[in-house]
Amino acid sequence: MTVSELVRALQALPDQDATVVIGEGMKPDTWLIVSGVVPRQIARIDPDRAAPGTEAAIEIV
Repeated sequence: MTVSELVRALQALPDQDATVVIGEGMKPDTWLIVSGVVPRQIARIDPDRAAPGTEAAIEIV
């Protein structure tokens, strides 16, 4: 997903005051609360993982 795709998806949501969370992954119904974003440089390992590299990315923290 690109930043512009994420922004469009978020702008389409009806409740713009909702808290942003990210699924924990291994535990259903457990979420991480988003507190900000950090620019990163990544290298794609596979469709689901990345490591440090040269491609621009945004980490949601």
